[in-house]
Amino acid sequence: YDEEYSKENFSYIFESEDGNSCHGIIINERINLLSEADFKSLQVKPVNLKQKLFMKAILSDMFELLVIDAKAGSGKTLMSMVSAMRLIDLGHYDKIVYVRNSIESLDRGADIGYLAGNDEKFRIYNMALYDTLEFIAKKHLKKSESRENKESIESKISELTSKYCIETLWPGEARGRTLSSAVVIMDEWQNSSEKTTQLILSRLDESCMAIVIGSNRQIDNLYLNKYNNGLTTLLKQTRHHHDEINMFAIELEKAVRGKFAEFTERIFERKQNTK
Repeated sequence: YDEEYSKENFSYIFESEDGNSCHGIIINERINLLSEADFKSLQVKPVNLKQKLFMKAILSDMFELLVIDAKAGSGKTLMSMVSAMRLIDLGHYDKIVYVRNSIESLDRGADIGYLAGNDEKFRIYNMALYDTLEFIAKKHLKKSESRENKESIESKISELTSKYCIETLWPGEARGRTLSSAVVIMDEWQNSSEKTTQLILSRLDESCMAIVIGSNRQIDNLYLNKYNNGLTTLLKQTRHHHDEINMFAIELEKAVRGKFAEFTERIFERKQNTK
């Protein structure tokens, strides 16, 4: 027992001298322990401890801003989307807004946003969302339906998109808008600048939740690095108390996508770290 301990909204392991342990998060100075019942109603369930803590933080609906630094294949987009859907099922929010910047930052590459045919140009940036919805759709369908009938999958994706009012938003379209009663998922945010981060978050009213996910191992924006991107800036802020909002942060360092993600991490990421 630490008499000087000050409660913070993060994840904890509670260990006793007899070797037993339990896990939980602290919300508003109260311990909220993990339980398998937390995820019983989910179509897609978390498979490791960090995913469970992450999803519990979202499902508690006590944090306005969650910031996740996660490696490729860790399930960050899938976990965010499944949890957001559950919150809508519970009536806490009305829609999901998926935001993903193009590789160009708004500061230097905003011209692409003013060209005709935006839907086609940004289709590639929303493929992660489509893959996530496809995975969830297959979970809803019987195996025979998902394997033999592509139309069933497309129909289920359309149904999910409509039911949960899933919208996509490119940062260049955000100016002048106000988002209300929405779970806003800001994906691959290591490729977004501080200016873009401010632009998006300033569009959210008090009825929104923002989930910011990304990986500083995969920065593709030539104008940014791991010290000055929007993800890093927000991660640093989670160390401090803010009167306006409750923040939560966690790192997902385990790849669950499979052997290829694990292989590339071992071969390429560790090689880069030894340079």
